[in-house]
Amino acid sequence: MPQFTDAYARSFYYLRLSVTDVCNFRCTYCLPNGYKPHGTNNKSFLSLDEIRRVTRAFAAAGTEKVRLTGGEPSMRRDFTEIIAAVRENASIRQIAVTTNGYRMARDVHAWRDAGLTQINVSVDSLDARQFHAITGQDKFAEVMAGIDAAFEAGFEKVKVNSVLMRDLNSHSLDTFLAWIRTRPIQLRFIELMETGEGGDLFRRHHISGEVIRDRLIMQGWQRQLRGRSDGPAQVFRHPDYQAKSG
Repeated sequence: MPQFTDAYARSFYYLRLSVTDVCNFRCTYCLPNGYKPHGTNNKSFLSLDEIRRVTRAFAAAGTEKVRLTGGEPSMRRDFTEIIAAVRENASIRQIAVTTNGYRMARDVHAWRDAGLTQINVSVDSLDARQFHAITGQDKFAEVMAGIDAAFEAGFEKVKVNSVLMRDLNSHSLDTFLAWIRTRPIQLRFIELMETGEGGDLFRRHHISGEVIRDRLIMQGWQRQLRGRSDGPAQVFRHPDYQAKSG
């Protein structure tokens, strides 16, 4: 099977695979009213066998990395088995997950053993009360424990995604940078997106990614050339930090 390419002759090595749309958080910018099932059919998610077949087909077409997403993918009771099913493809070198971190402390060792190689955790505040206000869940301590558990399980780095919002948590940039100074945490600042019903929130709280970029540069962060494995992020390094930002 030929490598996937587009009209600009770009090759695609990276598959993002949503395994559920269920999420147990109620983030203000995503699901402020919590997850609502679509109709009465809750069997619309890919089965384990379907995931195995899909990833086998993508692997045959040159896919080297699969990111498992949701919703919150760890809400699947068979999530560890899903990782193992993707791992069956020898040509897939990287298996990543994007998670809210809620179940990491309990399960991350099993994920690692099943073949997971990368973790992205969403953390929008390092203040427990503000974390609760943004996510609708008082689970800050559990998420922090999950990140610690990932390092204990053998992950050399953990990526942390943070949506910075004006007049809410954008003032926390320096707090986030201090947090990663001596820890191998790769920090990614995500620009707030405007969704169908989130127009008012977007207009109140959107802060441009350029603003964050300029603040990083003013503090001595230097932009790096983007590698194929870096994804869409603009990556920055600082001589006083172990990890990257972007």
